[in-house]
Amino acid sequence: MRETQQHEKQSWWQRIIRKKSRSGALERGLIARLRPEDYEELYHNLGYRFQHNALLRQALTHRSFMNEFSHPEIEDNERFEFFGDSILGFVICDFLFRTYPHLHEGELSKIKSHIVSEPFLAEIARDLDLGSFLLLGKGEAASGGHEKNSLMSDCYEAVVAAVYLDGGIEPARDFLLRCFRERVINLIENQDILDHKSLLQERAQAMFGSTPRYRLQHTCGPAHNKTYEIQVLLNKEVFSSGKGKNKKEAEQAAAKAALAKLNIHKQE
Repeated sequence: MRETQQHEKQSWWQRIIRKKSRSGALERGLIARLRPEDYEELYHNLGYRFQHNALLRQALTHRSFMNEFSHPEIEDNERFEFFGDSILGFVICDFLFRTYPHLHEGELSKIKSHIVSEPFLAEIARDLDLGSFLLLGKGEAASGGHEKNSLMSDCYEAVVAAVYLDGGIEPARDFLLRCFRERVINLIENQDILDHKSLLQERAQAMFGSTPRYRLQHTCGPAHNKTYEIQVLLNKEVFSSGKGKNKKEAEQAAAKAALAKLNIHKQE
């Protein structure tokens, strides 16, 4: 039972090394001899099969691993991370610009900033199980490096660069949109990252020739845990309301409800 549990905890790299090395010791020569079939699980996760396996291997190699197990034929993934960041930014900007013509520059910038943020990229990296394939030095691995947001997001950007270098912009675009499209659409349709009040003010002026007003309807709960309910008034009439733990949060909720009522929560 204990042996089974230990095997389950082993990283992909440890399983490969154990399979290839009778002594169980890490041999530098093994790094260069990893075969394409060793990456089959990851190919499946990525939805892309590399023509040049060394590119993927470099994308998965952290600097801490190279510091301990340097090999003349491979490098760490820092240059790939730098390149992948730019490819990611370009593809996301292109997707947002073409898909959401009604969003203004400020809204697009806010959405892009959220999408390329470290936590967002780390979540995608975990969905792809990149942490199980990331090559880390012993110290970094022992400190939980396979779960760190910074390392996960960096590895994801490096993999983006590897896909581009292996197949060109179209495979890279396809890979990114498979990862992002549904998440981005959900974010925008649910308006989870937009400034609802600013958007409502802009649309109310265009549609009704007036700006919305916010009015506190009532509060409830103990002093340390109050809930506020705010009403939105358009043309002096109550249009919607929202609740929150403070007035600002309640106003945003009320504005979001008004936008939904105006059917502005969906792509135009």
